[in-house]
Amino acid sequence: VQIPVSTCKLLFLFPLFVEYLSIGISSVQEKNRKYLLKTIESIFKRSSPMDLKEMVLVVYLANNHFYLNKKTATDIKDEFTSYIESGNLLVIYSSLASYPSLEGLKRSFFDKEKKIQAKSKQNVDYAYLVNFCASLSHYYLMLEDDVICANGFFSVIRQYIEDKNEPWTTVAFSKLGYIGKLYHNEDLPKLARFLLMFYSEMPSDWLLELFYQSKAQKKMITFTPSLFQHIGRISSFHNVENIFKDSEFHEDFGDFGDFIDASCYTDIAVFQDYLAQEVCPPGRGFFWGKNVTTGKTFTMIFQTPIIPLRIQIYTGSTKYPQDILHSGYVEMGKLKTEENGTVTCKYFRKVGDFHIGQFEMDNYEALSEQIDCLRIQVTGTQKEWLRIRKINIWVKKD
Repeated sequence: VQIPVSTCKLLFLFPLFVEYLSIGISSVQEKNRKYLLKTIESIFKRSSPMDLKEMVLVVYLANNHFYLNKKTATDIKDEFTSYIESGNLLVIYSSLASYPSLEGLKRSFFDKEKKIQAKSKQNVDYAYLVNFCASLSHYYLMLEDDVICANGFFSVIRQYIEDKNEPWTTVAFSKLGYIGKLYHNEDLPKLARFLLMFYSEMPSDWLLELFYQSKAQKKMITFTPSLFQHIGRISSFHNVENIFKDSEFHEDFGDFGDFIDASCYTDIAVFQDYLAQEVCPPGRGFFWGKNVTTGKTFTMIFQTPIIPLRIQIYTGSTKYPQDILHSGYVEMGKLKTEENGTVTCKYFRKVGDFHIGQFEMDNYEALSEQIDCLRIQVTGTQKEWLRIRKINIWVKKD
């Protein structure tokens, strides 16, 4: 499937450079313009000046009528002129004349013809958008036109990418639909062709799943907590009310600790694949365990000794607020040893208690002792499960 080079046109043209991250948004319908502007604002306001130097946002205005695109573009220009002039914001459009036929499509997954057309057009919209962005950056992030972002989302994504050793095709920074899906830019032409090849067969989120499976990624790689939240009530592509929310979203994502080479172990019964290693600093997911009883532990073993300056441990989540550590404390350990086939430390000392499922320590700067382990000790049996969602550790640098 070939895509004409001139398919998409720039409404505002400024010099282009290859950035670290390009962000793509496809937007239609005038009534969603209020969401689009809020989404653009959230992207820029939740990014630092350093982040913006390595980021470009591309908004594809996919309305069927040019006057709607022009009106939306004017609103964007009035609101975000400085970002346009700095090259952080590009606005593009196309014409239905360049689209494959949206008439007489077979009814495979939708009952009404208008819905079939809307979903098929959405696939083509995304195909044109990702094809345009292919040469703009090293990585590409897909968003929708009605989302808000977590503070510092760019830095979190960048650190996650740099720490990931296994090959990947798609990483999800939100559980919802096409929101927060990350790609290598080198894969975008393939993704564009894939969307066009099956544009009339199934919805885009289904095609997304098939795409990464076609490249030997067995399941979606999902980062938690989510970095993006859906805020719209009306679907961007057809007039259906949609109030889906991402239960794992944390708007104030907070700080992100240092990257530490560590291994995590626990004697708490693990639920499904939510293993201890998933939350090991800086964390690619979360740990979820059951049968939490007095005396159970969760232990981090550092590859090389560290001097911690600050520690944050958060349990529970928005969706499962009861799955916190109700009673427990944190210990620091020295002198690694092996007991019953498990690595631990020989000496531990208590440094603080959990309060309402959280532990924070930021007054360690006066000390200079190295530690080999950090251990969470359960001091009370609880009927609720335990979900450790985030562990941040900042260490003293040489």
